[in-house]
Amino acid sequence: MKEYQQNKETESAGASFSAHAQNSKDVIHLPHPQDSDSREDWPGFGAVIQKYRKKARLSQPKMAKMMEVNRNTITNWENNKNRPSLDDTKILCETLGIPLYELFGMYDEMVPTSQERTLLRQYRKLSSVSQKFIESMIRNMLQEEVDARNDMLRDSYFILPLQSTPAAAGTGCEFNELKPEPVFIKKNRLSTEADTLIRVSGRSMEPVYHNGDLVYVKYTKDVENNDIVICSSADGAVIKRKYDNKLYSLNPNLPYGEKNEDDHVQVIGKVIGTVSADEIPDKEDTALLRELLSEELYEFEHKYGED
Repeated sequence: MKEYQQNKETESAGASFSAHAQNSKDVIHLPHPQDSDSREDWPGFGAVIQKYRKKARLSQPKMAKMMEVNRNTITNWENNKNRPSLDDTKILCETLGIPLYELFGMYDEMVPTSQERTLLRQYRKLSSVSQKFIESMIRNMLQEEVDARNDMLRDSYFILPLQSTPAAAGTGCEFNELKPEPVFIKKNRLSTEADTLIRVSGRSMEPVYHNGDLVYVKYTKDVENNDIVICSSADGAVIKRKYDNKLYSLNPNLPYGEKNEDDHVQVIGKVIGTVSADEIPDKEDTALLRELLSEELYEFEHKYGED
């Protein structure tokens, strides 16, 4: 009893699979972990207190007297052994002029850094003619950086269709009538070889393919032993390993059941890789790509958006 029948016309089967998918107007974006504000340049709580104490030309005893604490308290603050109370922190910031964001190592884009303040002081010393030259130079440099970034994004990404029907790692995902969604993908060997993207559903292909993973799929008849394949069946779409004309799960705890000819199992294509997080643009780049690749998006909508 055969586990599946290899499709004699794989490309037709692939087209049939795609025909069961519908395009939405929003580009899929897989969330990436948010970058946290860098604290590498922050010298530490105590070092900030010491910096502003010395800037105010106060000795530890004098500062202790102003704060109505003993000298050891100031020493412990500056050595990071203890931290001041909320009330003492307020007095510290008011007395020494410490910005709260600097004391706690927080970045505030509205507050200029010491380097930016130095540049501003130097700028104000320039003549009006020199200031206009600096302003023009900055505008040109910013535009060059914007153009360079846009060129990089335009050259680095393209659109692949994400099929609306996921491939079940279990018994099968029922085909739906939705069309594919456009996904911005970074160009590389796998992505440029792929014909489409399909989402994995279920756990029976773990530990290699996990629930929710996006996989690159190539519509092909060239399927060999141990290839991971996408198949259509009476139960829907599945992702399995092919060996000796049979299909298997990778997770031994979730084996794939016996199939017969009545199940109409056919190979649609071969999985050639998994989409990694760094191959999906972040939200900011996605917004730019929607503008930069607007013509490609329009063509995608025209191709998949009409019955």
